[in-house]
This record gives sequence, structure tokens and C-alpha cells, in this order.
Amino acid sequence: MQITNLQIEEIQAGKIKAFEILFKAFYPRVKSFALGMIKNPYEAEEIAQNVFLKVWTNREKLKSTYSLSSYIFTIVHNEVYDFFREKHYQLGYQQNIRSNIPNLQYEIDSEYNIKEIKAIVNRTLKEMPPQRRTIFKMSREQFLSNEEIAQALGLSKRTVEKHIGLALATIKKNLGDFLFWLFLFFIQ
Repeated sequence: MQITNLQIEEIQAGKIKAFEILFKAFYPRVKSFALGMIKNPYEAEEIAQNVFLKVWTNREKLKSTYSLSSYIFTIVHNEVYDFFREKHYQLGYQQNIRSNIPNLQYEIDSEYNIKEIKAIVNRTLKEMPPQRRTIFKMSREQFLSNEEIAQALGLSKRTVEKHIGLALATIKKNLGDFLFWLFLFFIQ
């Protein structure tokens, strides 16, 4: 489907209908392109949504002389690049933390092993309110920033921070201080 100059002008003016046409025309290709690059359907969908969020927030900058397709796929490319850069930094950060912490494995009492710690954490997560559990998992398992979680769930960043803080406090209470730190640095 071809987007006309008139539709671009309507998008610039904030007309939702024109943006919906653009979204329907490009979303499947954008998501497919992102999926081809990162091989994760959930992340590809997040990237596609971020692309259209950026197009909408920067709609005043659209010009009918631009190749709309090139503009959108440049944003996709940048989003995928940012995704990989963030994953690279997260892995480097985790490895740095692990290498700088003394080997605590021998200090763990025999009654606590990794499986037991994970079981306590999983039990704690199951007992949390659904929204808190979802936010915590998005943060710790999907490595999303608080801002990304807030956008994805339609919450404020402060609400996300509060839920993560409460989740960590509950886990810490159930594990005890020493095991809590082991959980943070070694079991993720």
C-alpha cells in the first residue's frame, strides 16, 4: 500500500486515521525485518512498536519528499542496533560483576544450594501480585529498562520502580541478606 503525500500531511497534523493506515501498511514488514535480525518474536514486536512510537512522536518532522519506507527502516535499523548494544552492555556488566565478586560458593551452607534458592525465589514470585510479578520478570529476565516496562504496560516509570523495589524487598526477606546477594549476582 502506498502512502500519499496527503496522508503524510495528515499524520503530521496528528490525524490518527492516517497514522493507522501507515501502521497497517508497514507494521508487518517492520516486525518481520526486526525478527529476521534478532530471532526473538517478543523483542521484534517491541522494536516494531518502538519504531511506530518514534514515527508518531516525531511526525512533525515527516516530509512528503522523504522516502517514507527508507525513513521507517532507518528507525528499525537503529532500534535493532540499540537492542544489540544494550544486550552487549548488559552481558559485559554481568560478567564484570561476577568477576569482581569473591568466590562465595564455598561459604554457602550445605542446606542451601542453587536449586533451593531458585525454588524460594520462584515461590516468592508466584505469591506476588500479578502486575508486580510481570514487571519484575520483564526487568530481570527480559532485561528491559524501567522506562521500557512503563511504556509496554502503560504505567508510570515511578510505578515500575516501586514494584521492582517491593519485589526485591520480598525476595530479600524470604532469602535473607547473604542469599539475596547470591541471587542477584549468580542466579539470573
